[in-house]
This record gives sequence, C-alpha cells and structure tokens, in this order.
Amino acid sequence: MSDIINHPPHYTEHQSHDHYFKDVSSLKHIDVYRVLDLFGVSNPCVQHAIKKLLCAGNRGVKDERRDVQEAITSLVRYLEMQTEDENAKAKQ
Repeated sequence: MSDIINHPPHYTEHQSHDHYFKDVSSLKHIDVYRVLDLFGVSNPCVQHAIKKLLCAGNRGVKDERRDVQEAITSLVRYLEMQTEDENAKAKQ
C-alpha cells in the first residue's frame, strides 16, 4: 500500500507526467519561492495566486475563502493582462 502512495502507477508508468516532478535532493527545505523557481513560474499574478493557494487559510491573517478569492482575483488579472497584450500586438 505504501508503494502505491509513494509511487502511484498513474505517475510512474507514464513518462508524460515527469514535468510534475523536480529533483530536490540537494535542498534541505523547500518553500513556495523555491517551488515557483523550480517550475519556472515567472508571471507575478500567477506567482501570487499559487502562493495564496498553497497557504490558503494557514497564514493566520485571512481565512481560506479570502485567500482563494484573492488567488482568483490574481488569475483574472493575469487573463486581463494577456488580453491587453494581445490587443496591443494587434494594433501594431
């Protein structure tokens, strides 16, 4: 049973899921900023949303619902910025 939990077949049998795994054996600790770096997340709106979702309700300041709403707001802004950029390119 432990093997199924640590090495689920749907991940280990299909190489197409390798992008979900990063080698962190050289690191003592992993924080949200390291996760963002390892996965190459560079957009500040997406970074903020991921950070909010990973720690939703656990920071002692806002509850989970508020953190999730703020993550959604950040992702909506990301989409707005994508549209702004597309519109700017179309005008050129």
